[in-house]
Amino acid sequence: MALSASKEQGSGKVFKKLEAGSYPARLLGVIDLGLQNQRPFNGQVKPPVHQIMLTYELSDEFVEDENGNPQEEKPRQVSESFPLYSLTADRAKSTLRYNVLDPSNLHEGDFSKLIGTPISLTITLSPMKEGRQYENVAGISPMRAKDRDALSDIVNAPFFFDLDSPDMTVFNALYDWQKKIVVSNLEFEGSALQKLVAGHETADVTVVSEPNDSLAEMKY
Repeated sequence: MALSASKEQGSGKVFKKLEAGSYPARLLGVIDLGLQNQRPFNGQVKPPVHQIMLTYELSDEFVEDENGNPQEEKPRQVSESFPLYSLTADRAKSTLRYNVLDPSNLHEGDFSKLIGTPISLTITLSPMKEGRQYENVAGISPMRAKDRDALSDIVNAPFFFDLDSPDMTVFNALYDWQKKIVVSNLEFEGSALQKLVAGHETADVTVVSEPNDSLAEMKY
């Protein structure tokens, strides 16, 4: 799934569009999105599938202040979501991403153990209506050892949200659009997260009925 990175979440601030190309980055966070609807393919209905979201922190791109100066304490972030399949599905995006992050499978498919991993992230620009474009995570690749050694540490707080053991501190720290996707999962009703949400003051988490890949223009 491609996400727009054109606005700062929650502020309405327009970001300078990232150029297409390769960026040094680290895996910053992993979100369990649960069972989500999918868009039809060639007119055929596709069954719901479990999805996750990965968020990457770019190491050399920063949010600009009102004068256009980069704020190094605010690195840019980009995210992508996709179906989560067994690593035996060797052509699945989840497998391709995992194999880059953990080529020796030391963590046996556990994305949460890979937070902080350095990678090279490839951004492409995809067209939207009205002549606009959004940044698309086209792929990730391993980083050379000397580049890894020179890479800066993560600046933002790393995070992992797990629907099996939902943590409201982590959930409340997510952006509103991320919360909406999480609570739109098809198993939300009666879940542990629903009970926790009902008992806490949280941001707007109105359920989104569309498949989440329809939310291409997300504020981030």
